[in-house]
Amino acid sequence: MSGESKRAAARQRIAEKRAAETAARAAAERRRRTVLGGVVAAAVLVIALVVVFVVQSSRTSTDADAAAPAGTVADGTAFPVGQADAPVTVSVYADFQCPVCQRFEEINGDTLEQLVADGQITLEYRPIAILDRFSTTDYSTRALNAAAVVADKAGIDAFVQFSDLLFANQPEEGGEGLSDDQLIEYAAQAGATGEAVEQGITDLRFEDWVADVTEASSQADVNATPTVLVDGEPLDNTTQLTPEGITAAVEAAAQG
Repeated sequence: MSGESKRAAARQRIAEKRAAETAARAAAERRRRTVLGGVVAAAVLVIALVVVFVVQSSRTSTDADAAAPAGTVADGTAFPVGQADAPVTVSVYADFQCPVCQRFEEINGDTLEQLVADGQITLEYRPIAILDRFSTTDYSTRALNAAAVVADKAGIDAFVQFSDLLFANQPEEGGEGLSDDQLIEYAAQAGATGEAVEQGITDLRFEDWVADVTEASSQADVNATPTVLVDGEPLDNTTQLTPEGITAAVEAAAQG
């Protein structure tokens, strides 16, 4: 092999070696970036989780400080009706904007009332506001706030009567909902009158509490209305939300 050929071969080997080294460095850099990216992503995830935790903790703290209306259970999330020592507790989650809840009350209201009168159940009304998007004025929140004002100023019996009025006069979804003046009129029909009632309704006195109980229902895995629990066990919405189904579930719960 001539000298020139040897030099060419040497240059070729050097070029190949440098190319290999360059490729190795590029691969190493890619691995480093991948690892670094993973670390950064993990850090971002941790930060996100911390932020979520902080936001949730802040929300819980704020909600816990929300003033609850008079007459609610110890944690402020329900209005109890009936004897406190009744053997079975029935909890009803409902939204005043919910047409199915209206139908539920029409079908089962008398049965629940009779079970309370017979001392078989404590009935917990657990109204929530999850359907604000179906009105142009956040009607679910306004209606529940008004119900809370009625309970606070006139008692549980007035709250029950007011709730019946709201369902009997339920507005269609997608509109403005009942006006504050209409809510005030129905409050008066239920026995809650006066300046404090009117201001409580127009100023959303219990708006924070409404958010509180709605958030509490979400944390309790309630994602639809009506939802009915008998001693904490949910009834099947398709088969048990009837007078017969509720009565049978109450009797079974009473027998343990």
